[in-house]
Amino acid sequence: MKTIQSYILALVAVITCGILGGCSDFTPEGLPEIPELNKVSNLKADTNGFNIDLSWTLPQSNEITAVKLLINGNNATAITLESQATSYTVVGQPMEQENIYTVKVVYGDYMSEGVSVTAAVPFVELPNATDLKADVKGRTVTLSWLLPQTTGITGVRVVRNGDTDAAVMLPADATSYELKGQPMDEELTYSVQLMFENYYASEGVSIKTTVPYITPKMGFVLLASSAAELPDDDERAAASWFIGQENSQFIQPSEIAELDADICPVLWIMVDRIGLEFGWQNLPSQLVADDVIQALRQYSANGGSLYLSNMATQLTVPLGMVPDNMAPTIFGNGAGGSGDDVWVINPYLGWDFRDGSDQGFYDRTAHAIYKGLTLEDPNNYGYENLPLIGPGQREDHNCMWDCNIYGRGNQPDVIKNFEVTTNSLVLATWGHVRDHCVAGLVEFYANAEHGRCIANGFAAYEWNQNSGTNPYQHNVEQLTSNILNYLK
Repeated sequence: MKTIQSYILALVAVITCGILGGCSDFTPEGLPEIPELNKVSNLKADTNGFNIDLSWTLPQSNEITAVKLLINGNNATAITLESQATSYTVVGQPMEQENIYTVKVVYGDYMSEGVSVTAAVPFVELPNATDLKADVKGRTVTLSWLLPQTTGITGVRVVRNGDTDAAVMLPADATSYELKGQPMDEELTYSVQLMFENYYASEGVSIKTTVPYITPKMGFVLLASSAAELPDDDERAAASWFIGQENSQFIQPSEIAELDADICPVLWIMVDRIGLEFGWQNLPSQLVADDVIQALRQYSANGGSLYLSNMATQLTVPLGMVPDNMAPTIFGNGAGGSGDDVWVINPYLGWDFRDGSDQGFYDRTAHAIYKGLTLEDPNNYGYENLPLIGPGQREDHNCMWDCNIYGRGNQPDVIKNFEVTTNSLVLATWGHVRDHCVAGLVEFYANAEHGRCIANGFAAYEWNQNSGTNPYQHNVEQLTSNILNYLK
Protein backbone atom coordinates (compact mmCIF):
# COMPACT_ATOMS: atom_id res chain seq x y z
CA MET A 1 0.00 0.00 0.00
CA LYS A 2 2.87 2.36 0.82
CA THR A 3 4.30 1.96 -2.72
CA ILE A 4 0.92 2.68 -4.33
CA GLN A 5 0.52 5.78 -2.19
CA SER A 6 3.99 6.95 -3.24
CA TYR A 7 3.09 6.51 -6.92
CA ILE A 8 -0.12 8.50 -6.40
CA LEU A 9 1.71 11.28 -4.60
CA ALA A 10 4.35 11.41 -7.34
CA LEU A 11 1.66 11.53 -10.02
CA VAL A 12 -0.09 14.38 -8.20
CA ALA A 13 3.21 16.25 -7.98
CA VAL A 14 3.82 15.82 -11.72
CA ILE A 15 0.30 17.03 -12.59
CA THR A 16 0.70 19.98 -10.24
CA CYS A 17 3.97 20.91 -11.93
CA GLY A 18 2.21 20.93 -15.29
CA ILE A 19 -0.63 23.11 -14.02
CA LEU A 20 1.65 25.63 -12.36
CA GLY A 21 4.03 25.85 -15.30
CA GLY A 22 6.77 23.45 -14.27
CA CYS A 23 8.82 22.48 -11.24
CA SER A 24 12.57 22.89 -11.22
CA ASP A 25 13.23 19.28 -10.23
CA PHE A 26 11.15 17.80 -13.03
CA THR A 27 13.10 18.24 -16.24
CA PRO A 28 13.39 16.38 -19.55
CA GLU A 29 16.84 15.21 -18.45
CA GLY A 30 15.60 13.64 -15.19
CA LEU A 31 12.69 11.57 -13.93
CA PRO A 32 11.14 11.70 -10.46
CA GLU A 33 12.80 9.19 -8.13
CA ILE A 34 10.64 6.69 -6.24
CA PRO A 35 12.57 5.32 -3.23
CA GLU A 36 10.58 2.07 -3.11
CA LEU A 37 11.48 1.04 -6.65
CA ASN A 38 14.01 -1.78 -6.81
CA LYS A 39 17.58 -0.70 -7.44
CA VAL A 40 20.58 -2.35 -9.04
CA SER A 41 22.86 -4.46 -6.86
CA ASN A 42 26.46 -5.70 -6.98
CA LEU A 43 27.68 -2.51 -8.66
CA LYS A 44 31.41 -2.84 -9.37
CA ALA A 45 34.05 -0.69 -11.06
CA ASP A 46 37.23 -2.27 -12.46
CA THR A 47 40.00 -0.29 -14.11
CA ASN A 48 41.16 -1.75 -17.41
CA GLY A 49 44.04 0.28 -18.75
CA PHE A 50 42.58 3.74 -19.39
CA ASN A 51 38.99 2.45 -19.16
CA ILE A 52 36.65 1.90 -16.24
CA ASP A 53 34.47 -1.19 -16.62
CA LEU A 54 31.22 -0.91 -14.66
CA SER A 55 28.96 -3.90 -14.03
CA TRP A 56 25.82 -4.45 -11.97
CA THR A 57 22.90 -6.78 -11.42
CA LEU A 58 19.42 -5.64 -12.42
CA PRO A 59 16.39 -6.31 -10.23
CA GLN A 60 13.93 -8.95 -11.41
CA SER A 61 11.24 -6.94 -13.20
CA ASN A 62 9.45 -6.81 -16.54
CA GLU A 63 8.73 -3.10 -16.12
CA ILE A 64 12.28 -1.78 -16.57
CA THR A 65 12.44 0.57 -19.58
CA ALA A 66 15.99 1.90 -19.35
CA VAL A 67 19.09 2.25 -17.18
CA LYS A 68 20.74 5.61 -16.46
CA LEU A 69 24.41 6.17 -15.66
CA LEU A 70 25.49 9.43 -14.01
CA ILE A 71 29.06 10.59 -13.47
CA ASN A 72 29.56 12.76 -10.40
CA GLY A 73 25.81 13.23 -10.16
CA ASN A 74 25.58 15.30 -13.35
CA ASN A 75 22.10 14.62 -14.65
CA ALA A 76 22.64 16.86 -17.70
CA THR A 77 25.22 14.43 -19.12
CA ALA A 78 23.56 11.21 -17.92
CA ILE A 79 24.00 8.23 -20.23
CA THR A 80 20.81 6.30 -21.07
CA LEU A 81 21.28 2.57 -21.63
CA GLU A 82 18.89 -0.13 -22.83
CA SER A 83 16.60 -1.82 -20.34
CA GLN A 84 18.66 -5.01 -20.02
CA ALA A 85 22.08 -3.34 -19.75
CA THR A 86 24.25 -4.77 -16.99
CA SER A 87 27.60 -3.24 -17.89
CA TYR A 88 29.18 -0.16 -19.43
CA THR A 89 32.74 0.94 -20.18
CA VAL A 90 33.56 4.56 -19.34
CA VAL A 91 36.36 6.08 -21.42
CA GLY A 92 38.29 9.34 -21.32
CA GLN A 93 38.23 10.00 -17.58
CA PRO A 94 41.11 12.12 -16.20
CA MET A 95 43.98 10.18 -14.65
CA GLU A 96 44.19 10.07 -10.85
CA GLN A 97 40.78 11.76 -10.47
CA GLU A 98 38.35 9.74 -8.40
CA ASN A 99 34.85 10.00 -9.82
CA ILE A 100 31.48 8.79 -8.59
CA TYR A 101 29.53 6.49 -10.93
CA THR A 102 25.82 6.13 -10.18
CA VAL A 103 23.42 3.67 -11.80
CA LYS A 104 19.64 4.14 -11.67
CA VAL A 105 16.82 1.97 -13.01
CA VAL A 106 14.02 3.58 -15.06
CA TYR A 107 10.48 2.24 -14.80
CA GLY A 108 8.47 4.13 -17.41
CA ASP A 109 7.99 7.64 -16.03
CA TYR A 110 9.77 6.89 -12.77
CA MET A 111 13.28 6.11 -11.66
CA SER A 112 14.81 4.30 -8.72
CA GLU A 113 17.29 5.79 -6.36
CA GLY A 114 20.88 5.35 -7.47
CA VAL A 115 23.60 3.00 -6.39
CA SER A 116 27.11 4.47 -6.54
CA VAL A 117 30.71 3.38 -6.71
CA THR A 118 33.97 5.33 -6.99
CA ALA A 119 36.92 4.66 -9.25
CA ALA A 120 39.90 6.42 -10.81
CA VAL A 121 42.12 5.85 -13.84
CA PRO A 122 45.65 5.30 -12.52
CA PHE A 123 48.46 7.61 -13.61
CA VAL A 124 50.52 6.39 -16.57
CA GLU A 125 53.53 8.30 -17.86
CA LEU A 126 52.98 8.58 -21.61
CA PRO A 127 55.91 8.50 -24.08
CA ASN A 128 56.76 11.62 -26.07
CA ALA A 129 57.92 12.41 -29.56
CA THR A 130 61.62 13.30 -29.87
CA ASP A 131 63.98 15.33 -32.05
CA LEU A 132 61.47 18.14 -32.70
CA LYS A 133 62.72 20.64 -35.30
CA ALA A 134 61.24 23.86 -36.75
CA ASP A 135 62.05 25.26 -40.21
CA VAL A 136 60.85 28.80 -41.04
CA LYS A 137 60.26 29.99 -44.62
CA GLY A 138 58.29 33.17 -45.06
CA ARG A 139 55.35 32.85 -42.67
CA THR A 140 55.30 29.05 -42.83
CA VAL A 141 56.73 27.02 -39.95
CA THR A 142 57.40 23.36 -40.76
CA LEU A 143 57.70 21.08 -37.75
CA SER A 144 59.22 17.60 -37.87
CA TRP A 145 59.69 14.97 -35.13
CA LEU A 146 60.35 11.31 -34.44
CA LEU A 147 57.77 8.95 -32.98
CA PRO A 148 58.69 6.55 -30.17
CA GLN A 149 58.68 2.80 -30.65
CA THR A 150 55.41 2.15 -28.81
CA THR A 151 51.86 1.03 -29.44
CA GLY A 152 48.58 2.73 -28.64
CA ILE A 153 49.17 6.12 -30.28
CA THR A 154 45.84 7.31 -31.71
CA GLY A 155 46.83 10.78 -32.89
CA VAL A 156 49.31 13.64 -32.78
CA ARG A 157 48.38 17.09 -31.45
CA VAL A 158 50.25 20.26 -32.47
CA VAL A 159 49.80 23.20 -30.08
CA ARG A 160 50.99 26.78 -30.47
CA ASN A 161 51.67 28.87 -27.37
CA GLY A 162 49.79 26.42 -25.16
CA ASP A 163 46.40 27.05 -26.79
CA THR A 164 44.98 23.52 -26.81
CA ASP A 165 41.55 24.80 -27.94
CA ALA A 166 43.13 25.79 -31.28
CA ALA A 167 45.33 22.69 -31.54
CA VAL A 168 45.68 20.82 -34.83
CA MET A 169 44.94 17.08 -34.70
CA LEU A 170 46.96 14.82 -36.99
CA PRO A 171 46.93 11.07 -37.73
CA ALA A 172 48.80 8.72 -35.41
CA ASP A 173 51.67 8.20 -37.86
CA ALA A 174 52.30 11.91 -38.61
CA THR A 175 55.93 13.01 -38.30
CA SER A 176 55.73 16.53 -39.77
CA TYR A 177 53.30 19.42 -40.25
CA GLU A 178 53.28 22.82 -42.00
CA LEU A 179 51.73 25.75 -40.14
CA LYS A 180 51.08 28.57 -42.58
CA GLY A 181 50.36 32.24 -42.00
CA GLN A 182 52.03 32.26 -38.57
CA PRO A 183 52.28 35.40 -36.37
CA MET A 184 55.33 37.51 -37.09
CA ASP A 185 58.02 39.17 -35.02
CA GLU A 186 57.22 37.34 -31.77
CA GLU A 187 58.60 34.27 -30.09
CA LEU A 188 56.34 31.29 -30.72
CA THR A 189 56.32 28.01 -28.81
CA TYR A 190 55.23 24.90 -30.70
CA SER A 191 54.48 21.68 -28.83
CA VAL A 192 53.91 18.21 -30.22
CA GLN A 193 51.89 15.88 -28.01
CA LEU A 194 51.02 12.26 -28.63
CA MET A 195 47.43 11.15 -28.05
CA PHE A 196 46.54 7.77 -26.56
CA GLU A 197 43.05 6.24 -26.61
CA ASN A 198 41.97 9.54 -28.28
CA TYR A 199 41.69 11.22 -24.85
CA TYR A 200 45.10 11.29 -23.20
CA ALA A 201 47.90 13.61 -24.29
CA SER A 202 51.55 13.13 -23.47
CA GLU A 203 53.37 15.99 -21.77
CA GLY A 204 54.78 16.86 -25.16
CA VAL A 205 58.02 18.18 -26.57
CA SER A 206 58.38 21.89 -27.42
CA ILE A 207 60.49 24.23 -29.53
CA LYS A 208 60.65 28.02 -29.79
CA THR A 209 61.08 30.02 -32.99
CA THR A 210 60.32 33.45 -34.48
CA VAL A 211 58.84 34.32 -37.87
CA PRO A 212 60.56 37.39 -39.38
CA TYR A 213 58.36 40.42 -39.99
CA ILE A 214 56.88 40.90 -43.46
CA THR A 215 54.72 44.01 -43.96
CA PRO A 216 51.27 42.45 -44.39
CA LYS A 217 48.50 43.76 -46.61
CA MET A 218 44.76 43.44 -46.12
CA GLY A 219 42.40 42.60 -48.96
CA PHE A 220 38.72 43.46 -49.46
CA VAL A 221 36.96 41.34 -52.06
CA LEU A 222 35.28 43.95 -54.25
CA LEU A 223 32.12 42.68 -55.95
CA ALA A 224 31.99 45.55 -58.43
CA SER A 225 34.45 47.41 -60.63
CA SER A 226 34.74 50.15 -57.97
CA ALA A 227 33.53 50.82 -54.43
CA ALA A 228 31.11 53.45 -55.73
CA GLU A 229 29.41 50.86 -57.95
CA LEU A 230 28.59 48.42 -55.16
CA PRO A 231 24.80 48.00 -55.08
CA ASP A 232 24.22 48.55 -51.34
CA ASP A 233 24.97 51.58 -49.16
CA ASP A 234 26.42 49.43 -46.35
CA GLU A 235 28.84 47.69 -48.68
CA ARG A 236 29.88 51.06 -50.15
CA ALA A 237 30.46 52.52 -46.68
CA ALA A 238 32.53 49.53 -45.55
CA ALA A 239 34.66 49.52 -48.71
CA SER A 240 35.27 53.28 -48.50
CA TRP A 241 36.43 52.97 -44.88
CA PHE A 242 38.58 49.94 -45.63
CA ILE A 243 40.56 51.45 -48.51
CA GLY A 244 41.57 54.31 -46.21
CA GLN A 245 43.36 51.90 -43.85
CA GLU A 246 47.10 51.31 -44.02
CA ASN A 247 48.30 48.61 -46.45
CA SER A 248 44.80 47.90 -47.75
CA GLN A 249 43.86 46.85 -51.26
CA PHE A 250 40.78 45.85 -53.21
CA ILE A 251 40.81 42.33 -54.64
CA GLN A 252 38.62 41.24 -57.52
CA PRO A 253 37.25 37.68 -57.24
CA SER A 254 39.27 36.72 -60.32
CA GLU A 255 42.49 37.78 -58.52
CA ILE A 256 42.09 35.57 -55.44
CA ALA A 257 43.82 32.59 -57.07
CA GLU A 258 47.02 34.64 -57.48
CA LEU A 259 47.20 35.89 -53.87
CA ASP A 260 50.22 35.06 -51.73
CA ALA A 261 48.91 34.45 -48.21
CA ASP A 262 52.27 35.54 -46.76
CA ILE A 263 51.95 38.98 -48.38
CA CYS A 264 48.16 39.36 -48.06
CA PRO A 265 47.31 37.28 -44.99
CA VAL A 266 43.70 38.40 -44.55
CA LEU A 267 40.71 38.86 -46.87
CA TRP A 268 37.45 40.58 -45.90
CA ILE A 269 34.35 39.38 -47.73
CA MET A 270 31.20 41.41 -47.06
CA VAL A 271 27.72 40.94 -48.51
CA ASP A 272 24.80 42.95 -47.07
CA ARG A 273 21.88 43.43 -49.47
CA ILE A 274 18.15 43.92 -49.14
CA GLY A 275 16.19 41.13 -50.80
CA LEU A 276 19.10 38.71 -51.21
CA GLU A 277 17.72 35.18 -50.91
CA PHE A 278 18.79 32.77 -48.18
CA GLY A 279 21.49 30.19 -48.98
CA TRP A 280 25.17 30.52 -49.87
CA GLN A 281 24.44 29.61 -53.49
CA ASN A 282 22.39 32.84 -53.71
CA LEU A 283 25.29 35.10 -52.80
CA PRO A 284 26.59 37.26 -55.69
CA SER A 285 27.40 34.99 -58.62
CA GLN A 286 30.96 36.25 -59.08
CA LEU A 287 31.66 35.20 -55.48
CA VAL A 288 30.21 31.69 -55.56
CA ALA A 289 31.47 30.61 -58.98
CA ASP A 290 33.24 27.25 -58.76
CA ASP A 291 36.66 28.65 -59.61
CA VAL A 292 36.35 31.43 -57.00
CA ILE A 293 35.24 29.06 -54.25
CA GLN A 294 38.17 26.81 -55.13
CA ALA A 295 40.53 29.80 -55.08
CA LEU A 296 39.24 30.84 -51.64
CA ARG A 297 39.67 27.30 -50.34
CA GLN A 298 43.25 27.20 -51.63
CA TYR A 299 44.03 30.65 -50.22
CA SER A 300 42.71 29.51 -46.83
CA ALA A 301 44.58 26.21 -46.99
CA ASN A 302 47.77 28.19 -47.71
CA GLY A 303 47.36 30.00 -44.40
CA GLY A 304 45.23 32.96 -45.48
CA SER A 305 42.68 34.23 -42.97
CA LEU A 306 39.12 35.21 -43.85
CA TYR A 307 36.78 37.76 -42.31
CA LEU A 308 33.24 36.91 -43.44
CA SER A 309 30.70 39.54 -42.49
CA ASN A 310 26.93 39.87 -42.70
CA MET A 311 25.40 37.51 -45.28
CA ALA A 312 28.86 36.25 -46.27
CA THR A 313 28.93 34.13 -43.10
CA GLN A 314 27.16 31.55 -45.26
CA LEU A 315 30.47 30.93 -47.04
CA THR A 316 31.57 28.95 -43.98
CA VAL A 317 29.76 26.01 -45.61
CA PRO A 318 31.48 25.76 -49.04
CA LEU A 319 34.80 26.79 -47.48
CA GLY A 320 34.67 23.91 -45.02
CA MET A 321 34.46 25.76 -41.69
CA VAL A 322 31.13 24.10 -40.88
CA PRO A 323 29.41 21.03 -42.36
CA ASP A 324 26.45 21.41 -44.71
CA ASN A 325 23.97 20.73 -41.92
CA MET A 326 25.35 23.54 -39.76
CA ALA A 327 24.90 26.51 -42.09
CA PRO A 328 23.58 29.74 -40.54
CA THR A 329 19.81 29.46 -40.18
CA ILE A 330 18.86 32.81 -38.64
CA PHE A 331 18.51 35.05 -41.67
CA GLY A 332 16.92 38.38 -42.54
CA ASN A 333 16.95 40.40 -45.77
CA GLY A 334 14.21 43.00 -45.40
CA ALA A 335 14.26 46.80 -45.46
CA GLY A 336 14.09 46.87 -41.67
CA GLY A 337 12.35 49.46 -39.56
CA SER A 338 12.75 52.12 -36.93
CA GLY A 339 13.35 51.52 -33.22
CA ASP A 340 14.21 53.40 -30.03
CA ASP A 341 16.60 50.88 -28.47
CA VAL A 342 20.31 50.34 -29.08
CA TRP A 343 21.38 47.18 -30.89
CA VAL A 344 24.22 45.60 -28.94
CA ILE A 345 26.18 42.35 -28.95
CA ASN A 346 26.96 40.35 -25.82
CA PRO A 347 30.41 38.81 -25.12
CA TYR A 348 29.15 37.23 -21.87
CA LEU A 349 27.78 33.87 -22.98
CA GLY A 350 25.47 32.21 -20.47
CA TRP A 351 25.18 35.25 -18.19
CA ASP A 352 22.50 33.57 -16.07
CA PHE A 353 24.84 30.65 -15.34
CA ARG A 354 27.79 32.72 -14.04
CA ASP A 355 27.14 31.84 -10.37
CA GLY A 356 27.17 28.11 -10.88
CA SER A 357 25.17 25.72 -13.05
CA ASP A 358 25.50 22.55 -15.07
CA GLN A 359 25.75 24.96 -18.05
CA GLY A 360 28.79 27.13 -18.67
CA PHE A 361 29.48 30.86 -18.39
CA TYR A 362 32.00 32.15 -20.94
CA ASP A 363 33.48 35.65 -20.69
CA ARG A 364 35.00 36.53 -24.09
CA THR A 365 35.85 40.17 -23.29
CA ALA A 366 39.59 39.43 -23.07
CA HIS A 367 39.72 38.39 -26.74
CA ALA A 368 41.83 40.64 -28.96
CA ILE A 369 38.85 41.74 -31.06
CA TYR A 370 37.52 43.75 -28.08
CA LYS A 371 40.74 45.73 -27.56
CA GLY A 372 40.10 49.45 -27.08
CA LEU A 373 36.31 49.03 -27.08
CA THR A 374 34.15 50.24 -24.20
CA LEU A 375 31.30 48.06 -23.03
CA GLU A 376 28.10 49.79 -21.89
CA ASP A 377 24.54 48.96 -20.88
CA PRO A 378 22.37 51.41 -22.86
CA ASN A 379 19.30 49.13 -22.68
CA ASN A 380 19.53 48.44 -18.93
CA TYR A 381 19.94 44.69 -19.33
CA GLY A 382 21.88 44.53 -16.07
CA TYR A 383 25.21 43.69 -17.73
CA GLU A 384 27.50 45.46 -20.19
CA ASN A 385 27.37 44.94 -23.93
CA LEU A 386 29.05 46.35 -27.01
CA PRO A 387 26.71 48.86 -28.73
CA LEU A 388 26.94 48.83 -32.53
CA ILE A 389 24.01 50.89 -33.81
CA GLY A 390 21.75 53.44 -32.14
CA PRO A 391 18.04 54.31 -32.38
CA GLY A 392 16.59 55.02 -35.79
CA GLN A 393 16.23 53.06 -39.01
CA ARG A 394 18.00 49.66 -38.94
CA GLU A 395 18.10 46.77 -41.41
CA ASP A 396 17.39 43.49 -39.62
CA HIS A 397 19.96 41.46 -41.57
CA ASN A 398 21.04 38.74 -39.17
CA CYS A 399 22.88 35.79 -40.72
CA MET A 400 23.97 33.60 -37.84
CA TRP A 401 23.62 30.30 -35.98
CA ASP A 402 20.78 29.01 -33.82
CA CYS A 403 22.78 26.68 -31.58
CA ASN A 404 19.66 25.12 -30.03
CA ILE A 405 19.13 23.21 -33.27
CA TYR A 406 22.23 21.10 -32.64
CA GLY A 407 21.56 20.42 -28.95
CA ARG A 408 24.22 20.03 -26.29
CA GLY A 409 25.47 16.56 -27.24
CA ASN A 410 27.87 15.42 -24.53
CA GLN A 411 28.79 19.02 -23.64
CA PRO A 412 27.53 21.26 -20.80
CA ASP A 413 25.49 23.47 -23.16
CA VAL A 414 24.69 24.19 -26.80
CA ILE A 415 27.45 26.81 -27.19
CA LYS A 416 30.16 24.42 -26.06
CA ASN A 417 28.71 21.71 -28.31
CA PHE A 418 28.81 24.11 -31.30
CA GLU A 419 32.42 25.01 -30.52
CA VAL A 420 33.58 21.42 -30.12
CA THR A 421 31.75 20.30 -33.27
CA THR A 422 33.07 23.12 -35.48
CA ASN A 423 36.51 23.69 -33.85
CA SER A 424 35.56 27.27 -33.03
CA LEU A 425 35.17 29.90 -30.32
CA VAL A 426 31.90 31.83 -30.04
CA LEU A 427 32.75 35.46 -29.29
CA ALA A 428 29.31 37.08 -28.92
CA THR A 429 25.59 36.47 -28.92
CA TRP A 430 22.61 38.84 -29.20
CA GLY A 431 22.74 41.55 -26.55
CA HIS A 432 19.57 40.51 -24.75
CA VAL A 433 20.42 36.79 -24.66
CA ARG A 434 21.29 35.57 -21.17
CA ASP A 435 21.73 31.89 -22.08
CA HIS A 436 23.33 30.15 -25.08
CA CYS A 437 20.81 30.18 -27.88
CA VAL A 438 22.64 31.93 -30.74
CA ALA A 439 26.17 32.43 -32.06
CA GLY A 440 26.58 35.67 -33.99
CA LEU A 441 30.33 36.30 -33.92
CA VAL A 442 32.51 33.20 -34.21
CA GLU A 443 36.21 32.47 -34.62
CA PHE A 444 36.91 29.25 -36.52
CA TYR A 445 40.36 27.88 -35.76
CA ALA A 446 42.78 26.77 -38.44
CA ASN A 447 43.21 23.09 -39.20
CA ALA A 448 44.88 20.95 -41.84
CA GLU A 449 42.27 21.96 -44.45
CA HIS A 450 41.75 25.71 -43.89
CA GLY A 451 43.17 28.78 -42.21
CA ARG A 452 41.59 31.00 -39.56
CA CYS A 453 38.24 32.65 -40.06
CA ILE A 454 36.03 35.07 -38.15
CA ALA A 455 32.37 35.20 -39.14
CA ASN A 456 30.21 38.14 -38.04
CA GLY A 457 26.53 37.77 -38.82
CA PHE A 458 24.94 40.39 -36.54
CA ALA A 459 22.30 42.72 -37.97
CA ALA A 460 23.69 45.29 -35.52
CA TYR A 461 26.88 45.29 -37.60
CA GLU A 462 25.52 47.81 -40.12
CA TRP A 463 27.92 50.14 -41.84
CA ASN A 464 25.54 52.94 -42.86
CA GLN A 465 22.53 53.86 -40.74
CA ASN A 466 19.90 55.12 -43.15
CA SER A 467 18.25 57.56 -40.73
CA GLY A 468 21.38 59.54 -39.92
CA THR A 469 24.69 59.33 -38.10
CA ASN A 470 25.18 56.22 -36.01
CA PRO A 471 26.44 57.31 -32.55
CA TYR A 472 28.26 53.98 -32.26
CA GLN A 473 29.98 54.07 -35.66
CA HIS A 474 33.34 54.13 -33.88
CA ASN A 475 32.58 50.72 -32.37
CA VAL A 476 31.75 49.29 -35.78
CA GLU A 477 35.03 50.58 -37.20
CA GLN A 478 37.19 49.64 -34.19
CA LEU A 479 35.73 46.13 -34.03
CA THR A 480 36.47 45.68 -37.73
CA SER A 481 40.03 47.00 -37.38
CA ASN A 482 40.63 44.67 -34.43
CA ILE A 483 39.35 41.65 -36.35
CA LEU A 484 41.46 42.36 -39.42
CA ASN A 485 44.61 42.98 -37.38
CA TYR A 486 43.99 39.84 -35.32
CA LEU A 487 43.69 37.74 -38.48
CA LYS A 488 46.86 39.06 -40.15
